[in-house]
Amino acid sequence: MTNTEKILKRFQTFLKKEKLDLFVVNSTDEYLSEYVDMQSNSRYLLTGFSGSAGDMIVTQEEAMLFIDGRYHLQAENEVNPELVSLIKVGLGTSPQRVLYEKLAELCGINNTNIGIVSSKTSCAGFKELLKNLEGRQNIKIFEYEQDPIAKIAGIKEKTKTGGVLRYIPEEISGTTPENKLESVNKYKTENNIDLLLVADLANIAYLANLRGAEIPYSSCFKAKSVIFRGKAYIFTDLNNLPVEIIDNFSEKFVFQQEKDFEGFIKNLSKEQVANVYYHPGSTTLAVFRKVEKLADKVVEIKESFISSLKAIKTRQEMGYMAECYLKTDIVVNRVICWLNQNLESGEKISEKDFSEKVKSLFKEEGAVGLSFEPITASGKNTAFIHYTHPDPEKAIKPGDFILLDCGAYFEGGYATDQTRTFLAGGGFATAEELQKTVYTSVLKGFLHGLNLEIKENTTGYDLDNAVREVVDSCKPEGFSFSHATGHGVGIPVHEDPPRIGPSESSKIPLKAGMVFTIEPGLYNESYGGVRIENTVTAVKEDGSIKIRTLTKAPLDENLINYDMLTEQEKIWLKDYNRFKIG
Repeated sequence: MTNTEKILKRFQTFLKKEKLDLFVVNSTDEYLSEYVDMQSNSRYLLTGFSGSAGDMIVTQEEAMLFIDGRYHLQAENEVNPELVSLIKVGLGTSPQRVLYEKLAELCGINNTNIGIVSSKTSCAGFKELLKNLEGRQNIKIFEYEQDPIAKIAGIKEKTKTGGVLRYIPEEISGTTPENKLESVNKYKTENNIDLLLVADLANIAYLANLRGAEIPYSSCFKAKSVIFRGKAYIFTDLNNLPVEIIDNFSEKFVFQQEKDFEGFIKNLSKEQVANVYYHPGSTTLAVFRKVEKLADKVVEIKESFISSLKAIKTRQEMGYMAECYLKTDIVVNRVICWLNQNLESGEKISEKDFSEKVKSLFKEEGAVGLSFEPITASGKNTAFIHYTHPDPEKAIKPGDFILLDCGAYFEGGYATDQTRTFLAGGGFATAEELQKTVYTSVLKGFLHGLNLEIKENTTGYDLDNAVREVVDSCKPEGFSFSHATGHGVGIPVHEDPPRIGPSESSKIPLKAGMVFTIEPGLYNESYGGVRIENTVTAVKEDGSIKIRTLTKAPLDENLINYDMLTEQEKIWLKDYNRFKIG
């Protein structure tokens, strides 16, 4: 019996002991972080699935894992189907929504007890859960603030080793924390908000111009914050906050230990707080339970004001991010040249070797961390959309598809993200016709995305549709474009807003100053896949908004079938190549 199986069986015994029929297991942590250390990821402990997203329903006898299209192949590879059923969710549908619909279906007509971890469940998710259970009188929900799986698995709480926070100066951020707070206070006044809860770690990092290194693949730091009576109270580990950094702040910023957050809230009374506003998507149910009694009026914010501020980059932020993308372009060019030169000289290079080289080159270029684990897939493995376990035994061969998706954080704490698919061996390898067809189909959609005309009401949904329409019209049989066209990029590598996808949540206008990716792809598990990704920005030029690329790494000419390109697409490609680096 594997360790995973042992933990799952013990957890199901726990459910019987607690008289729980169903339990929702989240993949996140108590800050709703996207990337979580695997030993702190309860979903991983129960399944062995290492993807960054995917939640579970566990009953006393069964276990179900809900995953989107990015992870279908990876989950098949990592999860024992005899222990865990895979629920593969299609494009444009939220796996969480499907999970809660299935949960309601499993409840049946008898009394049903459901367990959740309130410190790992967003308020938005809890609301979705309740919506699916509407009309049922036989349901009881039990909220566990401490995750029981960690105790069952014998995982001990780690001593914090986050390191010293760093302050991002105005030359990079473009504005001071005080100026940002002034904008937030104006927003609060205009909307008669008394206490504003800020739970999103990226928003706290943005507001305070602070960055950390304690969360995997993130420049955020663990904290909670409230804005009350003109002041921003930030609760974090003060051991990581030197006096000289605090000296950068006015008296409008108050820093306290994170453990004092609950006491701070308890010391406020209804006489002091007229209302509380919070964003349900970034606030855990456990934190909400602490603030909901503060006031008679507790209000959900549909779109976070701080998130909307953060999405529009300043001139200084844009300049700094351009520098970071130049360094990322250099890494991509250098590692492709390194691989091709080694292959040409007959050296054996594995996927793992290639991944380690990417990491070492980022360090040489001054990166302080990675945006995510590099994806360095070859051959058929390029069909794995998020392939983060490069094989040390799989040798890369000339003529293989290579998919490299990588990014990093530099001192300023903004993520980079880009993908290149190329032919291993470069000029001395020969591409198959199918390789060219797949690559050029993706390239056509990519070029249409880069050159989309942005109008006043153009949304991320429109951009996704324009790109997807082109790719789908020429893709070979058996290949699918099974993920969103892109995502926002900033302090987190997946920033929101903007959203670039086929779901309703992407119907938000694209605005000047936003930074996002354009990354169409095609995949076939029996053959491989292609993805081309540039990070771009929307800029105002001559009274209109245009897309300008930050990524300038070259495209692989060996894989382009020029007969498939229209005259307009050839012009776009020529224009892109004028500014390419490498």
